[in-house]
Amino acid sequence: MGVFNSCCIIDDDEFFSISSKSILQHQNFSDNILYYSGGQEALDGLIGLLVENITLPDVIFLDLNMPNRDGWSFLEEFEELPEDKIGHIHIYITSSFISPAYMEKAKNYKLVKDYIVKPLTKEAIKRIIEVNS
Repeated sequence: MGVFNSCCIIDDDEFFSISSKSILQHQNFSDNILYYSGGQEALDGLIGLLVENITLPDVIFLDLNMPNRDGWSFLEEFEELPEDKIGHIHIYITSSFISPAYMEKAKNYKLVKDYIVKPLTKEAIKRIIEVNS
């Protein structure tokens, strides 16, 4: 049984998503791993889960640089959803940009817990588990 019931990867980089899913599975991170290749697809999918009265993932790994709807735009709209439906979620920004400005901006979002520079590593996963256990 995983540490979390479910988690979600939102990233247009298929290699990152596949390698991250493998690390998450090996670390027994989550029983269920959702994947969306873009911000709009993720927003539509997660709102669809809410409509079906399905609990949203406990953890979301969110890329910032994606076509159609980037991570910032996703966050803006996602944080407007009802608090009782999203308040339990921990969002970790996963980006290849080592940007102090981005890291500072991420702190403005209540659900964002940390900014992780890609790739997602076993050590980063262990830290997330430790912080949330």
